[in-house]
Amino acid sequence: MIRSVFFLAAFLIYTSSFAQSFQSMKDSKSFQQKLHSIAAKTTSLQSDFVQIKHLDVLSEDIESNGKLVYKANNKLRWEYTTPLEYLIILNGGKVSIKDEGKVSSYDLSGNKTFQKINEMMIGSIQGDLLVNEADYKYEFKENSSNYLVVMYPKEKKVQEFMKSINIYFSKKDYSVEQVKMLEQSGDYTLMKFKNKKINASISDKTFIIN
Repeated sequence: MIRSVFFLAAFLIYTSSFAQSFQSMKDSKSFQQKLHSIAAKTTSLQSDFVQIKHLDVLSEDIESNGKLVYKANNKLRWEYTTPLEYLIILNGGKVSIKDEGKVSSYDLSGNKTFQKINEMMIGSIQGDLLVNEADYKYEFKENSSNYLVVMYPKEKKVQEFMKSINIYFSKKDYSVEQVKMLEQSGDYTLMKFKNKKINASISDKTFIIN
């Protein structure tokens, strides 16, 4: 169970340091309105990803690669392909995890921690995280090429494993390019999305573990 929560939280994230410094966003309301508008039109998303996990106790970072598939109505397939195979599927209010051939399933409605992680996962991919001020405190920043939203969780259980989430959006199309989750210990997980396909047709069978 602990390992499952770790992977669910960890897979959210990737960023690298941008050379340009960020300043306070000039018009955060217009930015949020544009994000909501685009998210409402997003029916599906496919992307490759690179994930880097940094742990202070290790001399080298851990790099993983994989693919994600998102479909409207909270369907998500997050699959690690190298160096290890690990699969997470969100569908119908349940999360299913396949690890070394073993499948485990959890009901999101009975676990508030999984509910929070589910919200973060779907929201980060859809680019529509900016509506829940009851659970998060937000900072809005920008430079010449990116918007940056820094999220600080208010829920104590979420704070136990996460200090903040940094989400970087492209100014060209408002898509999520990179995300970083910083843990309370100072360790972090980085994730970068690439080769994105938006609103392509996706079968519901994609979100079933065989």
